[in-house]
Amino acid sequence: MKKLLFTAIAVIAFSGVSKAETKEVKSGIKVVKIQLQATPCQDAAIDVYEFAVSEFYGGCDDIDLLNRLLSRC
Repeated sequence: MKKLLFTAIAVIAFSGVSKAETKEVKSGIKVVKIQLQATPCQDAAIDVYEFAVSEFYGGCDDIDLLNRLLSRC
């Protein structure tokens, strides 16, 4: 009986402590949709990349190659 009473008191004490530090914060999240348009140079770099990947890399992506091509624009 003592163990049950101690457990009940401990639960009440700890639940009160945990509620004392909580705060309700309401914040609005705004979703912004942005459409990016590639420049003609970037379009050409992507075309070259897709050709190179399909012909020379066996369809495996090479992000370093893509980054090097796009960095020239």
